Formats: sequence, structure tokens, C-alpha cells
Amino acid sequence: MKRLFFGVVFLAILSVQLIMAQSFVVKGKVVSKTDGMPLIGASVLQKGTTNGVVTDIDGNYQLQIQGKDAMLRFSYIGMQPQEFKVNAQTNVLDVTLVDNTEMVDEVVVVAYGVRKKGTIAGSVSTVKSEKLENVPAAGFDQALQGQTPGLMVISGSGEPSAASTFQIRGTNSINSGTSPLFILDGVPISSSDFNTISPSDIESISVLKDASSTSIYGARAANGVVVITTKRGRSMDGAKVTFRAQYGFSQLTRSKWNMMNTEERIQYEKEIGIDAGKDYDVLRRTNVNWLDQVFNDSAPLQNYELSVNGATEKTNYFVSGSFFDQDGITTGSTFRRYNMRANVENKATKWLKLGTNSMFSYDETEQAESGNGYALNAPIPAARFMLPYWNPYREDGSLASINDGSWTGTGENPLEWMANNPVKYKKYKVISTLFAEATLLEGLTIRSQFGIDFSHQSAFMQSFPSYKPNNLQGSSGRSSTDILNLTITNTANYRFMLKDIHSFNFMIGQEGVDFRQEGFMVSTRGQNNDFLTNVTSGTRATSWSDVAAAYAYVSFFGRGEYNYDDRYYADFSVRTDGSSRFGVDGRWATFWSVGLMWNLRKEKFIQKYDWLTNAQVTFSTGTSGNSTIPNYDHLALVSGGLDYMGEAGIAPSQRGNEKLGWEQLWTTNIGLHLGLFSRINFDFEFYNKRTSNMLMEVPVSYSDGGYSSRWDNVGVMVNRGVEMSLNTDIIRTKDFTWNINANVSYNKNELKELYNGADEYIVGTTASKLTVGHSVSEFYMNRYAGVNPANGDALWYTKDGEVTTELREADKVMTGKSYIAPWQGGFGTTLTWKGWSLNTQFSWMADRWLYNNDRYMEESNGQFSMYNQSKRLLYDRWKKPGDITDIPRHGVYAQHDTRFLEDASFLRLKNLMLSYTLPQNWLKKTKFISSARLYGQAQNLLTFTKFTGLDPETNSNMYQAAYPMSRQFSFGLDITF
Repeated sequence: MKRLFFGVVFLAILSVQLIMAQSFVVKGKVVSKTDGMPLIGASVLQKGTTNGVVTDIDGNYQLQIQGKDAMLRFSYIGMQPQEFKVNAQTNVLDVTLVDNTEMVDEVVVVAYGVRKKGTIAGSVSTVKSEKLENVPAAGFDQALQGQTPGLMVISGSGEPSAASTFQIRGTNSINSGTSPLFILDGVPISSSDFNTISPSDIESISVLKDASSTSIYGARAANGVVVITTKRGRSMDGAKVTFRAQYGFSQLTRSKWNMMNTEERIQYEKEIGIDAGKDYDVLRRTNVNWLDQVFNDSAPLQNYELSVNGATEKTNYFVSGSFFDQDGITTGSTFRRYNMRANVENKATKWLKLGTNSMFSYDETEQAESGNGYALNAPIPAARFMLPYWNPYREDGSLASINDGSWTGTGENPLEWMANNPVKYKKYKVISTLFAEATLLEGLTIRSQFGIDFSHQSAFMQSFPSYKPNNLQGSSGRSSTDILNLTITNTANYRFMLKDIHSFNFMIGQEGVDFRQEGFMVSTRGQNNDFLTNVTSGTRATSWSDVAAAYAYVSFFGRGEYNYDDRYYADFSVRTDGSSRFGVDGRWATFWSVGLMWNLRKEKFIQKYDWLTNAQVTFSTGTSGNSTIPNYDHLALVSGGLDYMGEAGIAPSQRGNEKLGWEQLWTTNIGLHLGLFSRINFDFEFYNKRTSNMLMEVPVSYSDGGYSSRWDNVGVMVNRGVEMSLNTDIIRTKDFTWNINANVSYNKNELKELYNGADEYIVGTTASKLTVGHSVSEFYMNRYAGVNPANGDALWYTKDGEVTTELREADKVMTGKSYIAPWQGGFGTTLTWKGWSLNTQFSWMADRWLYNNDRYMEESNGQFSMYNQSKRLLYDRWKKPGDITDIPRHGVYAQHDTRFLEDASFLRLKNLMLSYTLPQNWLKKTKFISSARLYGQAQNLLTFTKFTGLDPETNSNMYQAAYPMSRQFSFGLDITF
């Protein structure tokens, strides 16, 4: 028995030793990448077993591994799990887990859902929150310029409340809309609402460019789609509170000023003979630079934001509030906004999720009048036209007034006029979605979403009776507009796999949009007290109007996706839309798309090349539609409001066209996406877009009912182009990273067909003509040939290229120069070292031309000499035989020709930011601050251009005393608790 006992003990000891010989211990620490804080309760599991531990209060763990080697899985709620292979030589393994907010890099928001990056056949570009949230602007739109290939963003006005103009891959239409469809959390919105959204609330912006990504939207998707997704609650280890504060100031981006000062103006007046009766000894005492009087070089801006985000097993939430206040760089230009947001999702049961994404904003705006019509009492034109010896201020610093004669200039003092004729706007905005998502079977998700977009906007105008030009009679006006846009979307999505290599995803859906607008305007006159200058104090109504509008869409759509072993992807979509804007015969249309993607990196013959980390080829083709026309133009209508011998009358107002239907776009896209050495990513895409049945106001004979035009479906237009983008980490070490990004796009627009066999049609817009074989944005003008040095006469080229002194309409030609840039792009770099980060981003446009109407006014050669003129008229105009110049002699008036057609290409340093994130060992001592960052930045810091105006950005073909962009300097602080 003793032998047996000792034998059993010996075998037991031997077994333990053998087991110990096949096991080892791994220990380490698990932290969060977001803030470097230790993760308490993170799971560490030996994969394939139940052997595991959780991290302690300091994020530390220690696990005894069974076997020679193993795969360890590290996971934490709200973070991406990671797996590491370990063996007996692995003693210490520290792990950093990535928060789900960074999973946005791996997930791309597309139409009606999200897709994993690298599994998309369509053309989709994404801009992340870090590119948007710190930009010192009321809207996110300015931050997108130069960020995405194929997306043209032009800030047509520097007014703080003004929205930028968007175009994706050129212009697709003649008279119909060319702006993309904007979707905010599933609700279509207008670009005029950009300034109601706090940029810090945005998680990502996806730009959908080809048929595979846009056709599922069908209606209004011909010009591309911009999908805006706001933030969700992510923090699972307790609520995170973030406070942001920004303060800064704005000034002109360019101070290039070529107007005459007082001495130059006096000399010019004497030379051209308009000096009679003027006391120049007195006038010389005043020398005013009106650029400095109208524009403010230190217009303040401030922004404060507070947000709370968190998540539990069942609920995630993001709640924020913000206050934004910015003065424009001109007199009478301000914008102030209050904004609140609440995004909440709750898992009510195992199969049901409920949620809402809701936003409320209120803003107050004052807008300075810009240059349309060149009103002398508008500040921006006044900066050019006011004479330098007219002082807008008295000696004591108060405004010079026309009332007491202290204003000595012609007409009104524009600064006093603005103060006595204020116009103020108020806007209330609510955008909210409510949704329910049910998972009734494994893989089957049914979602119903109701969206509401409501705005109430009012305007209040006053003209004070004490202001002398108002003839002791004040006036007042009010307007009110209510807009309600309701959207309901129902989808059913079924996802399943076969044999672990065949993945299927099918979706069907229905959507409806109901838009309604109501408003009125009334103004009265006769008020006699500045303090009672309101509508009811007037003695008579001088104008009144009301407006009502409505339209609706009904849509049915479906999408199918197939994925074979992560190597081959295919998707198709179909959508049918009905719009109230079209006639009975053309109301419905069907759109479709097909997309294919081949992931070469998964092929065996490629896998041996470790340096090739990504290789994908994509192809897509399909159709989409455009319906952006007035709401009732397919109807034959009569209008009221006519006066017939004192009686109210009605008369026919439009001819109508019940056959009017959808404008259709067919897009084909080919793409190549490469990744090299896990740090270089290159994308190349080629596209061809063909627009047919274009919506156009076609001219008709007045004998046909007395109408000059009617809407019809005509013609063909083509856009072709290429896009390239590059993103690379040149250096990537533990403490230092150097990243470079760049993108370039080229688009060629050509009109293929017009209407009724016509090859050309002169447009009412200045210097424009639609011509088959040319771009729709090409200038049509007389070509300026310079000045005859013998006599100072202006010269032009004939249509055949000969020089003539006669300006003739018949000699106008297509110039080959376009106001829509065919070339555009952006580039930037980011350098990070420990807690420091330096970021720069440039944007550029090339081969873009503008007609500078300001120069036409300033180099008039006598036509507008009563106002201030360019110095060039004094120094560069022709004065004697032999002078070589481009400005004719005095008295030869300027004409609308290519003399004033300027190259408006530009390169702009869009953003420069230096930031510092405080070290974690400093913040731990506070016991409550988890992260803190300080930064300073400049927006639109430098602009390089040949354009002679104040700013090369405008969304028109003509530069006309436009409100220029501002250069902004700001300093900010972000703190998370």
C-alpha cells in the first residue's frame, strides 16, 4: 500500500510539473487610446477557452496561459476588441483599445445605412469630425473646401450667416438645380440651414458621387448626395462632459486696394476738367481710405459649447448646447446663434430599439447689403465709390450726418444710412427624427423613421423719420415665413450568410416627403417718431404680399448586396419616384444602379506581396433624377393682383406643360484604390455623366398664347473627369508622426444638344451663351485687343481675328474661358510630436475666370467719374501718342469685353492650427479632468491669386462688389471631464 501511495503522489507531482511546463504567465496593462486612462474591468480571455481575467482599478491584468501558445482577446464595452498571439517568451503585453468613436474610420455612412470601409463599390468620400469641429465659422461648409476630390465648395459671400455653394463633379443642368441633396440624420435639408447646425455636433460627412451610392435616393440625386451624421453617445465608463471655448477676430483676407487717395483724386479731376468750383485747399485736409471705414480689421467672434455623452448596456446619449456670436467684417453684419441637440437611443427590449436625433436653434442676423445694383448707400459698393475727401465722421468721432450738413458727400453717408435703415432677421429651427428599429428574426431589421424639419423666419425693417432723406416720414415692414417639411421612411433589411463565404444583404423601403410653406409681407409708411417706427404706427400700407407653396414626393426603393469571401462585391439598387412638380404624363420615373468591386488583396497571387496592403478595383453605372424646378410650372395658371379700372382682375400667367418630366442622369464610374506599406493610400477614379431630358425654360413664340418661354425636357449634356487622392504617413514612430494628404480633380463639361435642333442660345446673364460643343459656363464676349498707341482708341478683334476700332455684337466669340473651374483640389500636412500637433490645409482652383464688373466701374474713362476711380486711370491711361497701355484715352468709355475678364484661379491656406494636448500625468493630479487641449488657428490666412478684386471666390460669373471672405484668427480650449 505504501508503494502504491508513493506511486500516486509521484505521478501527481509529475503531472503538475508537466502541466506547469506547458503553461506560462502574461501580464500587462490595458488603457484607452482616447485619453490614455486605464480601463477598469476590461476582459482578457484566452480564445477558445473559459480561461480569463478582468483588469483591476489600475488597468493591470495577469493571466496564466494553458499550453505552449495562445490567442488572447482583449475587449471592453464601447471599444474595438483586439487579439494578440502570445507564447512562453511573452512576459509583458500592454494593450491600447480604440474607442468606438474611432471606428468611424472603419465605417462609412452611405444611403440608408453604414458599410465597412473597403466593402463599397460606389464612390464615397468621408470627412471626419476632427476636420469640422474647431473651424471658427457658423457652418461646417467652409471646412469642406479642398478636403474631398470632386466636391467644389465656393463661399460666395463672407457674410457670417451665408452658406457656401456646393457642386459635385461639375454642373449637370441648364436651368434646373445643380446643388447636391443634403441629408441630415435621414432628413433632407436646405443649404440655407447649414448655419443652424453646430459643426461640433457632426460625427462625419459622406459625399456620395456615383450611381452606385446615389441612385438609391433617386429623386434629386442627380447632383450627388451629402450625408451628414451627428454624434452618438459612446462612453461606456461613465458620462463624459466636454467644454469648448473659442475666441477670435476676423479681418479682410486681402487688403489690395487700388482706389485714388485725395491728392490723386484732385490731380485726376484737374486732368479731366471736373475741378470747377472746388476748394482744394479745404478738400486736401481730408484723406479717407474708405476700405478702412467700411471693413473692420478686428471683428470679434466667440463660441462656447458644452456636451455630455455616455452609454450603458441599453441606452446611449449625446446632449449638447452651444452659443456662437460673430460680427461680420462690414458695418451692419452680425450673426448670433443658440443651439441645442439631443441624440438618444434606447434598447427597449432584446428586439426593439427606439431613438431620436433632435436639434433646436435660434439665430439673429443682420446682413450688410452687397453689390447687386451698386447702391451707394450699401457699404461694400460705397467703399469703392465714395470720394477720399468725403469723411463719414465728424471731428468728435460721431457719424457725419446729412441732417446737419456735416456730411459733405453726394447722396447719403452709407454708414449713417445703415444706422437709420436697419433690417434684422430671426429664425427658429427644429430638425428632429424619431425612429423605431425592430429585429424580429436573426438578420432581419425593420426600421421606421419620421422626420420633421420646421423653421419660422421673420424680418423687421425700419426707416427712421428723423433721417432727412426719409422726408420726416418713417417706414416699417415685417415678413414672416413658416416652412414645414415632413419625411417618413420605412425600410426592411435582411442580412445572412451561407457557408461562411457568401454574404447577402437585401433592403426594401418606402419614403414620402411633404413640403409646405406659408408666409406674408407687409410694409407701411407715415411714421413720425423714431421710437414708434413699427408697422402699426404707419398711416398707409405701401406694399403687401403673401406666399404659399407645396410639393410632395412618394418613393419606393430596393437594394441588394452580395459579398463572396471578401473578394468579390456586387450591389444593385432600384428606385421609383413620383413628384408633384411634374405633369401627369411625366410624374413617375425609375432609377437604377449596379456596382462591382474586386478586392485583389484577398487573391492568393497577391497575398505574397506584403507591401501591398490594399488593392481594389471598382465599377458602377446607373441613373438618378433631378426635379429642382418651381413647384407649379407644369400647370397652366392664371394669376390675380391685377388692377382693371379699379377692379381686381386676373389673367393667364403661364402656359404649362403636362408632359413635363424628370431630368435624368446616367453615370459610369471606374475606380482603383491602393494601399502600400500600411501607410500610403492612393485612390483614382474616372467618371462619365450624361444628362438627358434636361429641364429648361425653352423660348417660344409670343404668338403661341403670348408667352415667351415654357419649361420642357430638352437636350443632352456630358461631364467627364478624373479624381485622384493621396494620404500617407511619411514618418510614424511612437512619439512623432508626419502625414501628408492631397487631392486633385478635373472635370470637362460639354453641351451636346439643345432644343428643336438649335445649336446656340444667348442667355440673359452677362457674357453667356449656350453653344453645342462648348461648356455651359463658357464666356461669350468681344475680345479686347488693347489701345492704339497713336490716338488712344480702344481696339477689338473681329470674329475672324482681325483688329478693328468698331465694337460689334457679331464679333462676339466663345472665349474658351469658364467661370466654373475645371481643376480643383487641396493638400495639407499634419505633424504630431508627443502632445503637440501642427496642421495645415490648402485649397485651390485653377483655370477659373470671372468678369470683374468693379473694374468696369472704376476704369470707366469718364462714364462714372463723379465717383472714385482706380489709380490706373491716373497713371496708366493713354495720354499722348506713343503711350503703350491697356486703358484708352479719357472719354472712350469702358465696354463689357474681355478687358475685364480675369483669371480667378487661387491657392488659399484654408487652415493653419497649432495645438497642445496636456500630458495625462498632469491631468491625473486634478482627479476629474480626463483630457485638455489648447490651440490657436488661422482660417484663410494666405491667398495667392492674379484676380484684382478683394476676393476670388464668388458663385457667379460676375464679380460685383461682393462681400469678401474674411481671415480669422482664433484661440480655443477643449476640456473633457
